[in-house]
Amino acid sequence: ARRDYGAAEAAAREVLAGRGARGQDGQLLLGDAMLGRRDYANAAIAYDDAYKRNRQSARAPEAMVGLANAFIGLNAKREACDTLNNLRSEFPRLSGNVATRASEARGRAGCR
Repeated sequence: ARRDYGAAEAAAREVLAGRGARGQDGQLLLGDAMLGRRDYANAAIAYDDAYKRNRQSARAPEAMVGLANAFIGLNAKREACDTLNNLRSEFPRLSGNVATRASEARGRAGCR
């Protein structure tokens, strides 16, 4: 929120180094930091890792939206739309902030 991406990245790496139960949170924070820095390739890797850590967690949809946004940053709109379509299939009852962010990403990617 403060756009201090260096501090966010440092905090994420600290969480990841601990190898605790908060690994998915650390990966998401790392993805957010990389996305904020416009390092879309590394953001995509971080979000994909977050999703793969626990595909059934409450934060998995957030990871997929982040991955789609990283793809949009890379101008890989087909991959972004594929990710958002998978999100819709895997989590058909999204609501709140994640649903709003997914809808906005669909618009930016030009998904059908």
